[in-house]
Amino acid sequence: MKFCYHLCLTAFFLVFVSSSLLTSCTDEEPDSDPSFKLSFSTDTIVFDTVFTTIGSYTQSLKVYNPNKSKVVISKISLIGSTDAYKINIDGKPATSATDVELDSGDSLFIFINVTIDPVNQNLPLVVTGQIAFQTNGNLQAVELVAWGQDAYYHTPDHFPANFPAYSVVQGEVTWHSDKPHVVYGWLVVDSASVLSINEGAKVYFHNQGMLMVYRDGVLLVQGSADNPVLFRNDRLDAFYRDLPGQWNGLWISEGADQCVVNHAVIENATLAIQVDNPDDFAMPQLLISNTQIRNMSLGGIAGNATWIEGVNLAISGCGSYALALNGGQYSFIHASVGNLWSSSVRNLPSVVVKNYFVSNNEVVRVEPTNVFFGNCVVFGNQEDELLIDSHPDVGTFTFLFDHCFLKTTRNIISDPSFVNVTANVDPLFVDAANYNLHPDTLSPLVNSGVDMGVPADLEGFSRTEMPDVGAYEFH
Repeated sequence: MKFCYHLCLTAFFLVFVSSSLLTSCTDEEPDSDPSFKLSFSTDTIVFDTVFTTIGSYTQSLKVYNPNKSKVVISKISLIGSTDAYKINIDGKPATSATDVELDSGDSLFIFINVTIDPVNQNLPLVVTGQIAFQTNGNLQAVELVAWGQDAYYHTPDHFPANFPAYSVVQGEVTWHSDKPHVVYGWLVVDSASVLSINEGAKVYFHNQGMLMVYRDGVLLVQGSADNPVLFRNDRLDAFYRDLPGQWNGLWISEGADQCVVNHAVIENATLAIQVDNPDDFAMPQLLISNTQIRNMSLGGIAGNATWIEGVNLAISGCGSYALALNGGQYSFIHASVGNLWSSSVRNLPSVVVKNYFVSNNEVVRVEPTNVFFGNCVVFGNQEDELLIDSHPDVGTFTFLFDHCFLKTTRNIISDPSFVNVTANVDPLFVDAANYNLHPDTLSPLVNSGVDMGVPADLEGFSRTEMPDVGAYEFH
């Protein structure tokens, strides 16, 4: 359903001034010296992107009297669209305040909040204004800037008792990049339906939102090197902008058809991607390439009895694991894992390879397992960043690491599952703590790989006959 909105902009500025500041605390007469000026905690109050209808966090402005005598603020007022803004002064709605007294060294607080309602336009929306102060003939102002943007909203219309509230994608649906998409609750790609997301699209998830691909559903993420598809949380103000665990991630559930994620950035979720087993193993259930996963409170990719093929992946900043491969078939070529999350908090190494998993009904499922890592680097701040765990009911369990850099205490010297592997050598990423896994100038990853049929790196730069290990070529 498509909604069309008229412009409706409402902003509330709440000014709380204690009664002790509105009336003189002493018998001292205010000084009318025209040189007296007020001081402010900031000269501009900036609200970063505030999505329409979502509103904003509250910001505060502190107003000081730095002068040696009491002053009277003749007028506090809003400048701009007076029909768009309202202020509440000392609990009373008003458009301005007059004759506010401040003793020497005293101060008052102004708390500011802005809400931007939908407008029928595609361009970013900027709402500006001022809070003006007149004192002894001086006019001072603090700038107000709120950035908002119209978006497509996907809100729940199903409210089952035993499942999170959700909305449904049915049929063949394409999301374009003309406006951001904001998801509330869970978004479910229905059975026999396809959701295609075009290059440059930005998908924002409200608190604990998720994108789920149901049985026989398909997700096609079709970004490009210059215009990747972005998946992240919808709060962009300073405190929440880089806070992990704000949404639940992408879930390719049991029985989903082949999904493709190409050129994407996934950040600030709990688990970026979970993939559960397909109905059969005729083809990979997930093809993921040229994708960055960063700042996850739990993990990067978890697979349960599934088939995943990954090329040119950069996974960093995970609160537990980067890859948890729990039975099934997996191939990762030119992947970079750099996990510098606090080692005292993490309970698992960056890469976990097992031939089993525990199902929802607590049944241990041992699965035929075949895992390949080629031209990959796995590094972090734990002593061992690789765990290989075989269930006693072994079944088929093979794994191979070829031309990889690994941080591990495992004895790999005589193990045929490790071919041309370098252990416990710092790969010298540019800045793994800030999710930059490019090889630095002196990185041992440079020219240490072998041609595995991946001609370009994550960013589209050509590889040489002796490619660099990991997702990025040094250039």
